[in-house]
Order: sequence, then C-alpha cells, then structure tokens
Amino acid sequence: MITPSPLGANPAYSIQIRVPSRALAAVQTIIADAPGAVTCQADEAGAGEVHHITLDADSADTLTWLGGVLRHRLGADLLHTEDLVFLAASTGKLAQRVCAVTTTGHDVALLDADADRRVITHLAEHPLHTDRYTGRSRRVALVTDASAVLDFEPLRAETALPAVESQAVHLHRATGLDVFPLPIAAHGPDDLAAAVRMLAPGFAATILVHTHIQHVHAARAALDTVPHLLLDSVNDGLAVAATAAAVNALRLRSIDPRRARVVLVDPGRGGDLSGLLIAAGIGDLTFYDPVPYGTAPLHQLADGIDLIIDLIGLMAPPPGVPLLRTRPETPPPLAAATTAPRPLHALPGLLTAAITTQRRITPAARLAAVEALAAHARAGELLPPLDHPDLTPAVAAAAARALTGAG
Repeated sequence: MITPSPLGANPAYSIQIRVPSRALAAVQTIIADAPGAVTCQADEAGAGEVHHITLDADSADTLTWLGGVLRHRLGADLLHTEDLVFLAASTGKLAQRVCAVTTTGHDVALLDADADRRVITHLAEHPLHTDRYTGRSRRVALVTDASAVLDFEPLRAETALPAVESQAVHLHRATGLDVFPLPIAAHGPDDLAAAVRMLAPGFAATILVHTHIQHVHAARAALDTVPHLLLDSVNDGLAVAATAAAVNALRLRSIDPRRARVVLVDPGRGGDLSGLLIAAGIGDLTFYDPVPYGTAPLHQLADGIDLIIDLIGLMAPPPGVPLLRTRPETPPPLAAATTAPRPLHALPGLLTAAITTQRRITPAARLAAVEALAAHARAGELLPPLDHPDLTPAVAAAAARALTGAG
C-alpha cells in the first residue's frame, strides 16, 4: 500500500537522527523554527533512553538548514544522523536470489560442469526449450543509455543507476519478475541497439527506460527484425497512462471524447501518445510546439479547448482550461498517481502480457491497456492508484487478449 506523506513532507528530503530523551524538547524547538515544513516520527526509546527520530523536510533548502541547526544546537546529544535517501541508495535496492537447492553435496553436483554439459547438449538440439530449462523466462533487462534521466542532461551511464534501480524495484513488485538494472555506455542509438541485441539471449524482454525518445525510436527501428520483446517506458508506459487519464478527464466533465478538442503540447516527447489519443476516440487533436511560437497563440485558442496535455511544462498555461501535465522526464510522485500518469500504471501489465504471450506489444494492446486503466479508475479520479490490486492483472489480461485475438 502506498501511504501518502503528511502534508508538506517529502521523504526525498529525510534524515534519521538518534538522540537521548533529554534532547527531545530541543528537537521540537528546532522543528518549530524551521524555515519550511518538517514532519517528525519518533519511535519509543530504546536502550539507554535513546530515541530514533525520522524528520521529513519539504525541500532541499529546509533539509540543509535542519541538518546544520541540529548539529549546532544539539552538539554531543546528536548521537547519530543519516540521510535516508543515501541509505536507501547504498543498499542497491534489490538483490539476486538462489532458486536452485544447494543443501547437500548432491544438490551442488547438479550445478557442476557435467550437469551443465547435459543441459547445454539438450538445448543445442532443442533451442526452443531454453525457457523451460533456464531462468530466462523470468528475467527482464532494464536498459538505459542515460540520455534522459529525470531533468538532467545526458549522464555517464553509471550515474543513472539509482533511478534505474528504483524502477527495477517497482517493476519487480508489480510483476514478480527478476528485473536487472543495466546502464549502457552507448555512444548513440546504434550502440544502444547493439547492446540490446547482445543481451537478448539472456532475457525474456528488454525495457528501455530513462532514454531519450529519439534514441528509443532509432533503437526500435534497428531491432525491428530481431526476435526479442522490446518495450519502453514512454510508448508502453507514459503514453498509455496519459491517454487513459485524458479520456477520463473528458468523461468527468461529460464531454464525449469524439467531440472534444484536445491540444498536445510538444507531441514529439510522447512517443505513440498522439496515435493512442486518436485510437481512443479523440475527435479533434491539435499539435502545438511552444518553442517557436511561445504560449500566446495557445491563449488565443483557449476558449475552444477542452483539454491541454502538456509534455514540456508550460510556464503560463491558459487560465480556465483543464491541464494534464505529463512530463516524460519527471513523473509525478507515487502518492499522486491518481491525478497524473506514470509509466508504472501500464508498463507492468504490458510487460506481463508480452512475456506471457511471447508477442510484441502492438498498438491494439496499448489501446486495450488504455481501456483497462480508464475502467479501473475510482469515481472522480483520472487513473487507478498504483497499488490497486487488480491494476497489473487487468492491464495484462486486456493486452494479452488483444495480442492473441482472444475475446
């Protein structure tokens, strides 16, 4: 269950401290003096009357102020302090597990060279049995060339690991699959495609994440003839969720999507979003690029617009027009997942469908996922919450029916 943070708090700016009981009053005074919102969660005192306290600030500036003042005012009473973001990152966030039994010498012998030789000989003669006698069918490669990580400029591949590891955790939780974060030091889309091609024999599927959409398009084109399941977080994630949210946003205002006028700002960032919106029945779709024209023409058209889908982040959107912000590089917080689209709304279900059916995701499967997402939203909301127990199974089932022609 995703638990929203208290009002004003953001766990991304959190520290945990240990202080003796005599310092509690001073901690409360410091919180009251903070320049921004700070929430406090303290456990019961442990041995020696020491309290473990978690402090969540509302911003990096507040957190920096908080850390400095705690050290200055508490001095020796500040027994320990740790930044929880860096603590979580230092764990690597997920780990490998051994599935084979290794209790006895007999068990271990089944993993030896002679045993491997027998299985390899069989697979050489029966290559279609690979998924039956290896773990490949459970493994997913989560690949990035670090060209579109959050709001950063292109990064060194290894610098993207924290973001890719976090996404791997979320996908593993949603699907149960073994998801491996793999930043690739690629010098352009051709290198990226070559890396995916080389990794393909060991994985059931590959997902491109935190990768510039132009690189995604180029890699997909280069891999078109490779028999491998390739998904990406824009086309198979964000675009699907944004389309479902847009359809529900119109329906909540009793507007028939076929008669709606929707403006898509900076459509090039959205992958197949424009195609999905049309397939979902949007009757009038206008593409708008604010870079050469600014926002003034958009304000002039505002009276006839039913919804704006903003992929770039308009500084001054037209007042009074419903706005759906959907920035590929900066997905909304998990706790806000019922108001704004995230790749994780659709990606786990589409991944499950692709692996289950052994078929590539098609536009029809994405549209089926759109319909499943829209149908599972609670009354008055645009999308179902990410922890909805039926979310991934419903999307997977709908997409699988579209892929196999069933139903």
